[in-house]
Amino acid sequence: MTSRLAVTLLNNKPILSVTDQHFMPPPQPDPPDHTYFLALQQLRLQIQEIAPLDDQDWTLLTNKIRWEVQPKGALLLCPGQVCDHLRFLHRGAVIYYEGIDEEMQLEQVGWIAQPTEMVIEINSFFQRLPTQQYLKCTVPCEFLTISFHDLQALYAESPAWNTAGRRLTEAYLLLITERTYFHLLNSAREKYQYFIDRFPEAQQLVSQKHIAAFLRIRPETLSRVRKSEVRSRQSEVR
Repeated sequence: MTSRLAVTLLNNKPILSVTDQHFMPPPQPDPPDHTYFLALQQLRLQIQEIAPLDDQDWTLLTNKIRWEVQPKGALLLCPGQVCDHLRFLHRGAVIYYEGIDEEMQLEQVGWIAQPTEMVIEINSFFQRLPTQQYLKCTVPCEFLTISFHDLQALYAESPAWNTAGRRLTEAYLLLITERTYFHLLNSAREKYQYFIDRFPEAQQLVSQKHIAAFLRIRPETLSRVRKSEVRSRQSEVR
């Protein structure tokens, strides 16, 4: 897949976005190990765990969902925009932030989305109000993406998707509760331990400076905590 900005065609209509996102028409799932096919499989398994869907319901989604590729540094959402898309992250990582730390000249990271998670600014998406947040890709990213209007159409077409959508929303609201819990942690070591347990994939996808910003500690403090953890594990092995 190319990440160059392009206008693609689906049903002979150009696909464009007000945020300069570019959507690629879903490729045919042949061969079966195609990235798009695998991403759909993973998403279906994920949704089946919270709400059963038959083949007809699933086809309704695949007719509306789009494959999206974004380069490193791409802004999926900026303050003042309305969040128009729900994304399921297949590959990469996305940081949520509301501003820049002027002293460190770095984003004030509030959350990190890693593969298999939803990427959405939920208040803006459902209330159709401008957001105060940025959503930014820290590495090249791949998503399965559905627009707000297509999601509403999906709900109208299928009672099963009404249930699945409600449960997905509930799961995301639990994430918001988790964010609150995380930011109540006191010590740098507690925060770092939480991070390595909760974000195993993000460690390789997000810079150390962004991790430090997320943990609300300075980069040199993060470096000391990491070294301390390594020494602790080494002594346990001995």
